[in-house]
Amino acid sequence: MANTNSSRLNAIATSALAAVALPWNAFIAAFLYYTLLTLVAIGGGDLAGGVMAVAYLLPVGLYAGMLVARGIHALAALPIEIGETPHALMR
Repeated sequence: MANTNSSRLNAIATSALAAVALPWNAFIAAFLYYTLLTLVAIGGGDLAGGVMAVAYLLPVGLYAGMLVARGIHALAALPIEIGETPHALMR
């Protein structure tokens, strides 16, 4: 009996991880992007603090947008079952 509970928890954990997983190519792109920004900051690039803040938060915002889009698509894929109408139940 404990095996079914652990397998159910494992399935839930796997589903949750798959929902928020970042594709490997996107991870590599973000790593290279942040490396480039760090090199600009260390190299003495005269960029304003606001510009650097936006540049550093841009990938995070894009990832959050991707998660919102995944959530919307997941909600849209849920089946909708409409039961009996109140008028039909009265008969």
